[in-house]
Amino acid sequence: MLIGSLGADSLGINVNIIMSANCEIKFDHNPHGVYLPGQTLSGTVELCLKDTLTMKGVVLQIKGRAKVKWSKTSTIGDSHYVVKYRGRQDYMNSTTYLIGSNDGSNIELPTGLHAYRFSFILPTDLVTSLEADKGHIRYTVKVMLERSWKVDYSYKKAFTVLRHVNLNEENLEVRLPSKVAKQKHFLWGPFKSAPLLMIIETPISGYAPGQTIAVRIEVDNQSNRQMKGIITRLVREVSLISQSPHTKVQPVYTVVSEVQCIGVEKRSKGSTMQYLNIPPLPPTNRTCQVMTVNYFVEVEGNISGPASNPKVQIPITLGTIPLTTNAVPNFDNAASTSTSIVVQPMTVLHENLRPPSYEEAILSCENNVQEKGETNKIGWKEYTPCYTIYHFNEEDKTHPYSNSKKYL
Repeated sequence: MLIGSLGADSLGINVNIIMSANCEIKFDHNPHGVYLPGQTLSGTVELCLKDTLTMKGVVLQIKGRAKVKWSKTSTIGDSHYVVKYRGRQDYMNSTTYLIGSNDGSNIELPTGLHAYRFSFILPTDLVTSLEADKGHIRYTVKVMLERSWKVDYSYKKAFTVLRHVNLNEENLEVRLPSKVAKQKHFLWGPFKSAPLLMIIETPISGYAPGQTIAVRIEVDNQSNRQMKGIITRLVREVSLISQSPHTKVQPVYTVVSEVQCIGVEKRSKGSTMQYLNIPPLPPTNRTCQVMTVNYFVEVEGNISGPASNPKVQIPITLGTIPLTTNAVPNFDNAASTSTSIVVQPMTVLHENLRPPSYEEAILSCENNVQEKGETNKIGWKEYTPCYTIYHFNEEDKTHPYSNSKKYL
């Protein structure tokens, strides 16, 4: 039987097409393939055969797994060696025969289209899907044509699990302003300069995608170094946690959004407001055993001359249900955040807040869902997870301090 290899088509499907078989998995009333833990994953498997095939049966596998892998080179004396770190957590592994059985005799499927319904209740303890460098939390549906004494034919497709993080149910701290200060001296001993003081503040520390983080920055630069500029960032921190050969935590930092402004001259003071837009991103996740997701706002001052730049950070909790109906929570309205937004099996939002939509993750490209050594000869579909994002009215996005000067 001839096997042809094709690249991605306009639908983003990478396939090794078997000339006599084709397959498609369609989710019911869910074009984005996004599900909450505890929901029912249902749909149809459409198998198109151009020739009659003999097999034991058509098998449906539904899996969920978190997996990390990275390596690090170490040196002892003149010897170099590579340590390979691995971690894994299984969330679900279901196998169902859509037709046929493992113990039964072979069956023949004739030429034509064969459609099979499936339904599966997702476990309630699932965590949000994530595709990151050196690891992933991934949920897949795989169709296999199981054949006796021959290589199985298979097709694979991923779907997104989105675990709600209702900020109204989080700790009180997410509702309160966050303020962090850092003081830095240049040179040491008798040559130590006067201090440079940076203070950053956010009106709240809990946000949802589609909102904007207002960051108030104050600088008292009494040193003899010029602060040439200030960079304000929203950073995602994915921590990879190994189980083998031993426990090790490897953080991976990714800049989500970034803005810059002018700095402060030496022996001068200044203040400004900077704004960071939040794109579609997975919510904060601290429960997975091998991958956690956290966020923080970082403000860095770009200092002239040979000196390390001062950096100040504020932790941010990213949720799926916002605290407030304001697109840009600011210091004037932070105290008047809305009362609890009720979460039913599907989200019920404040009457002034339009329901969110789902968009592809901003930091994730199309991913190959095949595991190492896996060959899905009927095909597989490239995958990008989709996350919640709120679309506010244009007037809601106006920065309350947009007419003020960058620095005084």
